[in-house]
Amino acid sequence: MVKKWIVIIIISVILVVSCALEYNFVNKSFAYLTEQLYTYKSMLEADEENINTAENVKFLEDLHNNWHKKEKVLKGLIWHTGIKDIEVGISRITTYTEENDFTEAEAELNALIDYVKHYSGDFDLSLENLLYKYIVRY
Repeated sequence: MVKKWIVIIIISVILVVSCALEYNFVNKSFAYLTEQLYTYKSMLEADEENINTAENVKFLEDLHNNWHKKEKVLKGLIWHTGIKDIEVGISRITTYTEENDFTEAEAELNALIDYVKHYSGDFDLSLENLLYKYIVRY
């Protein structure tokens, strides 16, 4: 009987640790993206007439590459559709920047920032999310 309790405790600890690691990775990934988007927003607003600078394009390429690395892991943990929408948003911002279209780049950037805030909220550790995940869905 003691062996059964030890096995149950070990499995419970493994589940709690894996959930904590998953939660941490997901939230750090969205925090990174949000921070980078705000950084780019300040870069974009620095010179509204010439947004297609090499520095801006390089920043977006680096952001896209770094996000793509995180995206591979995130697709195993969370819904693919939201991740795809983020990927599309980054690509649109890059295209508008390369075309030197400040109005569209800013609009797309603001939309993506708002989307990431709301989407990342779905993964916060809250009573509402726990109830939805474990009670309402089933």
